[in-house]
Amino acid sequence: MKNMKTIYLQKIKQHNTDCYIGKIDPRELVRVATKIDMSATQDAQRPLSEKRTKDIASYVSNNGILPNTLTIATKDTKFTITDVNGNSGLYSMEFPETDSEYEYYKDTIDVMDGQHRLYSFLPEIRLLNEDDKFEIGFTLYIRPTLTERRSIFVSCNEKQEKVSGNLLMWFKKQLGMLNNEEEMFFDVVSELANEYPLKGHVITSAEKIKNGVKAKEIMAALKQSKIQDMAIQGSPLNDNQKVKVIIVYLTSWENVVGFNFVNSTKKDAGAAITMAGLKYMLLLLPTIWDRAISLRKSFDSSFIEDTIKKFISMLGVTREEFFTCDENKMSFRDRTATDAFANKSITMIKGMGAEDFNPLGNL
Repeated sequence: MKNMKTIYLQKIKQHNTDCYIGKIDPRELVRVATKIDMSATQDAQRPLSEKRTKDIASYVSNNGILPNTLTIATKDTKFTITDVNGNSGLYSMEFPETDSEYEYYKDTIDVMDGQHRLYSFLPEIRLLNEDDKFEIGFTLYIRPTLTERRSIFVSCNEKQEKVSGNLLMWFKKQLGMLNNEEEMFFDVVSELANEYPLKGHVITSAEKIKNGVKAKEIMAALKQSKIQDMAIQGSPLNDNQKVKVIIVYLTSWENVVGFNFVNSTKKDAGAAITMAGLKYMLLLLPTIWDRAISLRKSFDSSFIEDTIKKFISMLGVTREEFFTCDENKMSFRDRTATDAFANKSITMIKGMGAEDFNPLGNL
């Protein structure tokens, strides 16, 4: 194996455990890493997500950087660490360069933390140009036991305080790094966060708001509602029109049910001021919009409130108890229940005013 190249390392000691730090091209390291099937259960790791690896690959190919080090381990004795003569504290390991050497060393490195970053450099996933210089740091442990590997994985993840998804999205906006979905709704939600009735109710970065709803979750609800498909004479609504529509729509819900997104308490308003309640309302929005078009009515507070009142009366509850009664409480307990309740409500709204009409006639 005389063609092997040398990688230099420094030793780190923590209590009675030694490890080594170094740097390497991840396109080379992934060739000796354990082969893992996407979504497969692992002994000391979460399942590998193909979507996440592809997202990272796309990010890296667009000048993205990966500042955090990988945590890896040798699985057998093929890789060895040696002192560098005349350099106190400096160590080295020999790493393959030829195809035959890579074949000999395949499946000899286990990834204990950072697997999605590393496996985003698999040949079938990476998008980075082959001639682009790209290195990543690593921390290397020597043949840890399964128990030790699990302990290291927990240490890498349990003690980390997760950064708010809203804060990350805010930074991505400043850097021009929003993905297509985020870009589609970011400006709309940002505007809603500064206008009544949601002003003071939306968490846009890392601020603390009692009973607040996260901007990222509102964006997901808007996507699920397919508000992007709402149109006027075939032309999709622009962002300004979407904001105006949502404002008059949510204000109408406040007026009919008798709550306020900002000033009400969960005890009084129930699910209305939670993300589940807001999502439910947003999911119904396009259906009520379509109803206005089909009836040739203006989409104003009068029409919206009248529709909401008629719809709620069909459920046999008072408007004030719509989000608080025991029966409906169960409809907001989790995502599945909320989606099912919204689908049922959409069907009811679509049928309003058509109770006496049989489209099949005498067939």
